[in-house]
Amino acid sequence: MITPMDIHNKQFTKATVRGYSEEEVNDFLNQIVADYERIYREHREMEEKLDQMKAKLANYEKISETMTATLQLAKDTAENVKKNARRNADILIANAKADSEKQIKDAQDYRRTLIHNMMQTEGNMKSYVGKIRKDLELALAAIDELDRMKAPLGDGAAQESFAEAETEAAEDEEK
Repeated sequence: MITPMDIHNKQFTKATVRGYSEEEVNDFLNQIVADYERIYREHREMEEKLDQMKAKLANYEKISETMTATLQLAKDTAENVKKNARRNADILIANAKADSEKQIKDAQDYRRTLIHNMMQTEGNMKSYVGKIRKDLELALAAIDELDRMKAPLGDGAAQESFAEAETEAAEDEEK
């Protein structure tokens, strides 16, 4: 590119015949130099501004890339948080379900044990009541026998019958 100084320092050979007025040519060249200096300066300023804009654009592109990467990282992190929350919720639900099923099973087992113990106790009680009833019936029978024996017999025979009744009652108790 031609600089303003190149134009200013340009020397022309003088024509011997019929040439242009040197003063008019110099005035015109001075005017061209001034305009060209202004245009050249504006061009340099524009190039500097363009370089600054390119630097800003590169910086904005870096910021944009960083923001895009950060946004993607945030999305990935949010997705991972959701997945972990779902997984933890599923685990908690599964554990709660297993615990409740175990508690239900334990309660059912305990109920069965209580029913079994109650039936066993009821059976033992019936057996015990039957034994007491039998013992009472034997005792009443022995008393009745004593009363019967006492009336017709004397004192010696009553004692002998009483001894026999006691022996029978003792034998029945052992059974």
